[in-house]
Amino acid sequence: MKKILSLIVFVCLAFSCDETIYSTIPYAPVNLLLNLDFADNKLNANLAYEEVTQARIASDRIGFGGILVINGMGVEPLNLFAYDLACPVEAQRNIKIKPDNTSAPGAEIPMAMTATCPKCGAVYNIVNGYGTPQSGTKLFLKTYKVVSESGGRQYRVIN
Repeated sequence: MKKILSLIVFVCLAFSCDETIYSTIPYAPVNLLLNLDFADNKLNANLAYEEVTQARIASDRIGFGGILVINGMGVEPLNLFAYDLACPVEAQRNIKIKPDNTSAPGAEIPMAMTATCPKCGAVYNIVNGYGTPQSGTKLFLKTYKVVSESGGRQYRVIN
C-alpha cells in the first residue's frame, strides 16, 4: 500500500511542474495603430525604432510602461517587433528601457540593436522579436504582437 501511495504522490508531483514563463510586467491592454505611410514612416528603415509613451488617439492602449516598436532583422523587408518599455527586472511603470541609439550624430532616424535599463543596467537584444537578455538578467522583455491591417501599410500592436 505504501508503494502505491508513494507512486501516486510521485506521479502527481511529476505532472504538476509548470513550464509556463510568466512575465514580471503586469497585464495592461495594448492596441496601437501604426501607419507606415504617414506618422510612423521612419519605421520603414531597417533597425529604426519608435517609443510610444502616450496615447496618440483615444483608442490607443500602450501597455504597462509604453511601447517600443522596431523594424528589426528577419527574412522580410519589414520585420516589426514590439515590446513593453517597462524593465522586467524593475517592473515599474516609470523605469523604462532605453534603446541604445547607434545612428550617426544628428541623424533623422534613430536606430538601435539593443536597449538598456538605466536603473539596473540590464541589456536586451531588440532586433529579433524576443527581447532576449544579453547581460544583467535572465528575464526577457514583454513582447506584443504586430499584425498587418487589411494587407496595407498599416499595422496594429496588440496583446
